[in-house]
Amino acid sequence: MREFFTDKNFIESKILVGAKFTLIVSLLIFFLPLIILPFFNHPCTDDFFCGYQLNSNGFIAYQSFIYKNWGGRFSATFAGSLFAYHNFLYNHYYLHSLLLLAFNFISIFFLVNTLHKFILKENNTLSKRLLVSILFLALEICSIPQCSTFIFWFSSAITYQLPIILIQIEISLFILFLNTNNKLLSSICFVALPLLVFITIGFNEFFIVVQLLLFLIAFFCTLQKKRSTFFVILIALAFIAGSAFLIFSPGNQVRLNDVVPKNFYIGIVSVAYHSFETLWSICRTPFVWFSVFAIFIYADQTKAQWQNNFYIRKISSKKWLPSVVLLIFLVVAVSLPVTALKGGLIPDRYVNAVSYFIVLLLIACFFIGGITSNSKVFSLQIVRKKILLYLLFSAGLLFNNYIIDAYKSIIIAPVYHTILSERESILKHASQQNKVAVVKDYNTALSGLLQTKYKTSTATFQQLIQQKPPLIFFE
Repeated sequence: MREFFTDKNFIESKILVGAKFTLIVSLLIFFLPLIILPFFNHPCTDDFFCGYQLNSNGFIAYQSFIYKNWGGRFSATFAGSLFAYHNFLYNHYYLHSLLLLAFNFISIFFLVNTLHKFILKENNTLSKRLLVSILFLALEICSIPQCSTFIFWFSSAITYQLPIILIQIEISLFILFLNTNNKLLSSICFVALPLLVFITIGFNEFFIVVQLLLFLIAFFCTLQKKRSTFFVILIALAFIAGSAFLIFSPGNQVRLNDVVPKNFYIGIVSVAYHSFETLWSICRTPFVWFSVFAIFIYADQTKAQWQNNFYIRKISSKKWLPSVVLLIFLVVAVSLPVTALKGGLIPDRYVNAVSYFIVLLLIACFFIGGITSNSKVFSLQIVRKKILLYLLFSAGLLFNNYIIDAYKSIIIAPVYHTILSERESILKHASQQNKVAVVKDYNTALSGLLQTKYKTSTATFQQLIQQKPPLIFFE
């Protein structure tokens, strides 16, 4: 009998190693396209507008021109022009995607470390915290509706992904500020937090709603704690100043003059459509379901250790609250741009940002649900539980629409890169010769490649490369 259990434990340990290896391979498969595709990517649409205006007006005049004639997103304008200054963006277009992904991971890891130390108060190993961080980044990527504008199109990535990175840092610093005994660290947070509030609002109107949500959560969790009045005033002033500077920009009115107003009922339909679109983009992804399942089980089986945790006890005292906050946030976040567009439809790149914060709130809902559940709903030995979770996460990483689009893009990307590189070469040469450039449209150029370079390729391959690469092509 003893030998049977010894053999059984040995087999389970081997299966656990295999499950870990499967998860590592799945992560490599998931992130590999995000490392390869930036090198086949090319600037488009607003990217050229930024470079042209910078070269024509100069750095400072460009900020003023956009603010007065195009929009009030002062942080996005400034960050974008920093990267495009002296044509750096056009010579290194691959770099922004790689940098933003790296900074996104670093900010998530910073947040995970802060949560573990001060809120969850656990001593998980570095490898576990790294794993949680990389899994959350993958969850973020595969739950957004339009990966091309979130990662690969520079103008949109700067406007939506960069402020999300800053928000993750802001949440971490706020937790540090409330809990650290280090005076230097507390002083850094005291100065940095109002600055981050002001800067993030300047990227997009959506982040006004996000900051309001963060303020409400912070106020609720610290209701019984002593707060610095001066700090609260600084945060409030940063919020008001950033919002006013953004909303009352002359450029906003210029842009809205071209928007055709729709009737009230179309506006209601638009809000409902985008709300369901956001939920669908999240719920269609198995990885989301596997993740919240894991969080629920974790909270359910460790609920005893949260009984004396001030923050967890505070939120779980009203278990209905996270769900209500999620629904209200979703409707308000979608209603804001629909109203600004006078009842019109909003672009998917905006829905990307909304989806990210809905995923965060969804995680909170399932965590609180697990803590407040009446009994243990799922019980397995630790080894078996780990095996199950590793396999579920692996399946979630590999079976989603992102993987299909990513690897389809890798196959098509060389063709796309050839056509765009040739087009850029013709434009540069014509500019140097002071002549009018004559370039082929994409389909004509593609037809020429099919008749020459890919003439001997199979019919299936030719049909595939006639499509645009889903991740790096933005029309």
